[in-house]
Amino acid sequence: MGLKEQLAEDMSVFFNPEEFAELHRINGAETLVIVDNEELAELYIHREVETASLFTNSVLIFVQKSELNFEPVPKQYMDFDGEMYMITDVKLTDGMYAIVLGVNAH
Repeated sequence: MGLKEQLAEDMSVFFNPEEFAELHRINGAETLVIVDNEELAELYIHREVETASLFTNSVLIFVQKSELNFEPVPKQYMDFDGEMYMITDVKLTDGMYAIVLGVNAH
């Protein structure tokens, strides 16, 4: 099995709703997402960023590129589960976006 095949197999495990993924609504569309605020806390701690309001104001999500009908970019707004957030950081790796949603825009 080559690297691409192994990555595809790994993605199917991670984005399985019986494993790590959950259905959430992104811009009104049901999408399989992994929410990982523990990883977000680690990122912020390593960057020495204030973490006091982290869990109420920021969300880290992982979503497969194929699940989105748009390309997320920083400073773009995203409706996540009925709440409007600003995208503060995006990274695309191996067909998967890691998206940090910043302070709730309401």
